[in-house]
Amino acid sequence: MTESGNEASLGRKRNDLDRQGLDALLQALEPDRELAGLKYEELRRRLINLFTWEQCEAADDLADDTLNRLARKVMEGTVIPNLDRYAFGIARLLMQEEGRRKRNRQSLVLEVQDGTERSANWDSLDAMDQCLAALPQDRRELIERYYVEDRAALARAFGISVNALRNRAMRIREELLKCVTRRRDDS
Repeated sequence: MTESGNEASLGRKRNDLDRQGLDALLQALEPDRELAGLKYEELRRRLINLFTWEQCEAADDLADDTLNRLARKVMEGTVIPNLDRYAFGIARLLMQEEGRRKRNRQSLVLEVQDGTERSANWDSLDAMDQCLAALPQDRRELIERYYVEDRAALARAFGISVNALRNRAMRIREELLKCVTRRRDDS
């Protein structure tokens, strides 16, 4: 899937917090820099606990994503009366995104599996990951985004119609089916 293996999930891109964003967030948390650092760490710990409690994969990464998004809002000048409450609202949205990604990924795996015989010793997720990794970058990105994003918006992003997008995704799914079948037959 991604260069770092099975990074949190399909479609998610990490946006690390830059120095300016961190400074803005710390200032919004507390004018005293030392207390702001403590508040930041406490908020991060609480977010990690939430994601862990909700059984999300990569709770640390999700907490960082939450804080990054919060920092961007602060830098954009969004008036946020309660940063903790706003952060947990962002966290709730991230959990929904993660759930959607997980369901969409499982849907893709089941779609491909439906075209193959299921084998007890065949790990379909590993085979799917290998086949996805073997796709050219542009096709892999399209199929990953197809199962995560709004299809009308995705079609606009690619400059094609929704029907053309659907056709491209269908061709990629067929290619994945052949790849997964070959891997199953080789094992």
